[in-house]
Amino acid sequence: MNLKMRASDAFKDGEVPEDAGDDAEELAKKLKFPWHCEKGIGENIRMLNEEFNGNRGLNPVKIFLTGPPASGKTFYAERLAVYYNIPRVHSKELADKAFTLAKFEEGQGTELGEEIKAKIEEIKDAMVAQIEEARQALGDDAGEQEEIDREKLKVRLPDDILFKVLRLRLIDNDCRNRGYVLDGFPKTYKQAQEVFLYKPKKFDENGEEIPEEEPELEEGEEKSWAGYVVRPEIYPKSVILLDASDDAALFQRIKNSLPEVYAAGTHYNEADMKRRIEAYRKANNSAVAEPSLK
Repeated sequence: MNLKMRASDAFKDGEVPEDAGDDAEELAKKLKFPWHCEKGIGENIRMLNEEFNGNRGLNPVKIFLTGPPASGKTFYAERLAVYYNIPRVHSKELADKAFTLAKFEEGQGTELGEEIKAKIEEIKDAMVAQIEEARQALGDDAGEQEEIDREKLKVRLPDDILFKVLRLRLIDNDCRNRGYVLDGFPKTYKQAQEVFLYKPKKFDENGEEIPEEEPELEEGEEKSWAGYVVRPEIYPKSVILLDASDDAALFQRIKNSLPEVYAAGTHYNEADMKRRIEAYRKANNSAVAEPSLK
């Protein structure tokens, strides 16, 4: 069989008449075939994914659940996750994911993984220096000390790293297609801005990206969010606030539901609870009308 196959004329760009003159460029744009995915499915898979869900009414359930410590966030987040069959996203999961990203050998991981690994080593360097300084201050009273095992040092990752991991988590297939329940993180309005806002890229007349660097902030200077817009692909559609005005009731709730033997070693002990509640009140009960998660 000798098959001669050719594209339909519908897929060909129309030819501009020779006498079009100065209007030739504009006319060429109008005659150009209106490709929906000119670069193919691979380059446009996210857009096609959203169109598929939208046209079939498969709207993901995106819930942000917040409130003061011990108000029941995790209790209700777990039940919402089961009811809607969606993942519960919380800070411990994000920290675990961050440490997993950092475990890859050099050159085998992602750019974010390399950034996290470098930050972990930086934090450990500071911790080792602090331990050695404390030992030197004790002098002979310190006695013979074991060598510091860097692998056993417990690192608390900074928020800016967790924000990046959270954004990465919320575009995973399960969160993007089914939705999520955000369990108490981010904790403040400013943190929510860091997670859910971004500054759109700018391009020149040739389609080349115009690089923009974030201005360095002076000490005490607040970041300006002018020009930032919402990230629609990860922004929550519903917010649930579990409010509790009586801090004493929150303390009592923990004492009644969590025996002291189980609270030991967790952040539900009295000192940590007091610190966490004070931090929440300071961030969300502003006396000068600063924005809050409420």
